[in-house]
Amino acid sequence: MKNDIWYHADDFGVTTEQSERILDCCQNGVLNSISVLPNTPVLGEALEILNRVDPDGTRIRRVLHLNFVEGKPLAGAEHVPGLVDSSGYFDKSFFHFFEWNYIKRGAGRRSVVQQLKAEIAAQLRAVTTVCDYRITAIDSHQHYHMIPIIFDSLMEVLSEREFEHLRICQIRIPVDPAAPLMHNAQMRRGVPGINWVKWCILKIYAGRNKKVLRGKGIETPVFFGIFYTCEMKKEVVEALLPAYRAYADRKGQDLELMFHPGNLTARYELLDARSEELVAFYMSDNRYFEAECLKLLGRDF
Repeated sequence: MKNDIWYHADDFGVTTEQSERILDCCQNGVLNSISVLPNTPVLGEALEILNRVDPDGTRIRRVLHLNFVEGKPLAGAEHVPGLVDSSGYFDKSFFHFFEWNYIKRGAGRRSVVQQLKAEIAAQLRAVTTVCDYRITAIDSHQHYHMIPIIFDSLMEVLSEREFEHLRICQIRIPVDPAAPLMHNAQMRRGVPGINWVKWCILKIYAGRNKKVLRGKGIETPVFFGIFYTCEMKKEVVEALLPAYRAYADRKGQDLELMFHPGNLTARYELLDARSEELVAFYMSDNRYFEAECLKLLGRDF
């Protein structure tokens, strides 16, 4: 049985123009999977554009991109006061949740969990109201869902009656297998140091979360995208894809390649333009290069 390869774009729906740039990689390249940001002001317009390109949902895999990083919560700031700042914007970093996972106990932990569950449910509701059965997978902005306090909250929400009709068959475990990279010395040396740090942190929880998902019959595709986050250019993909594809085939699993195409052209378009880190992330030229990679791969593969 041949397994699927998902050429996947994160962050769909920040603006209508950015959404169109991402879908251009579907129409003129190999992109066949997208993560939809739930708390964007243009969610309805972005999904309308998507449904025009793929009306029956067979060409493009729809994935919910849980977001606790930027913008405002859909549950309302008054219902998630521990997750936002005084202006009602998300303001907790990955390491806030990482720390809370270990130090929050008793009533404090229950409060955080209830707030997380309220926001997860609100984001699921927002996207599935429009996409419904077409949402078949879940991941998250900056991989926050890997932290157990968030991961376990997600599992609880998915088991609630309101969402039991959803056919969530895959959840991302964003940890690239190291073996394919280790066999390519040049590409191994090219991995930025910060991405090794990300990989090590995410790997802490990978085994634990995979075990939970296996017990629920939810698949976890082989992943390729952490080592070269925002650097998935044509030369990188061509050098490593054959090894990752062979690895996935041996495991009998799908393969997901993570890209971030669709750059923004103006600061005001961001969900929260106060963060210089997010400004740099969304306006990076690398988003253009990754989009070009997806189009070039469409001609060569």
